Amino acid sequence: MRDQLISLLQMPQKTIFNRKIAKKQFHEQGELTAAEKELFTTEIESIYLLSICKQDTLNVPKFVNNDRRYEEIYWLLVSFKSMKRFERMINIFHKVMPNPIVVLATDDNENISVSTAHKRLNQNDETKVVVENVINSPWIHLSDESVAIQRFIERLHFINLSYSNLYDFYDSVISAVRMSSLIEQIQKYPQKGVLSDELIPLMDSLDNTIKNINQLQVLQKEQLEFGEKMELHMKIKKFEQEEKQVLKRIKELC
Repeated sequence: MRDQLISLLQMPQKTIFNRKIAKKQFHEQGELTAAEKELFTTEIESIYLLSICKQDTLNVPKFVNNDRRYEEIYWLLVSFKSMKRFERMINIFHKVMPNPIVVLATDDNENISVSTAHKRLNQNDETKVVVENVINSPWIHLSDESVAIQRFIERLHFINLSYSNLYDFYDSVISAVRMSSLIEQIQKYPQKGVLSDELIPLMDSLDNTIKNINQLQVLQKEQLEFGEKMELHMKIKKFEQEEKQVLKRIKELC
């Protein structure tokens, strides 16, 4: 699995580390509770550091300002024993590691989920970071030959990522993972030439529209007055029309 991922993602030789990391290193790295430390034993089979991307291994400039410090990006392969606390464990990994990380999570059936999260410096303590929105891809199998999944994997090829600086490099990984939600929503993934800057705002708009529809439907069920029910019904229909229009545009881009 390790060699397959390194080859599949076309990781440059200089970035390859490919060594096992002891679980206890994560215990020492972060301020974990006793329960969180226990999860590393019960939920995690193994952890490998596949790749370290930095200025002198990737030939990409570091990115440092008052809010962010992107000097090294770690690619981890994490084998899970169980999926019961998957999201919690993923969040712990992002919390523990001060550097931005890409977590390639795998289960017993060798399915893969990719996890990313931007980080910014804690303004009250520069030795700590604040984890922003954690984004997880759907579970996929590397041998799946469907067009959507092959396009997703291709988007993650190192050669297809941004090389402006390490922040943009990592942001292009995040964009690839963010767009992967379309694999579950519409069984499609955008073509290589489609810009994430064009597609992701549409995806955000679609998510907000669906959220509004769900909220209004809850209110409609709770409403007893007929007039109010009808007013909510009309608002729902308006949002549903918007949903269709945005979804049509997204499909055109895929």
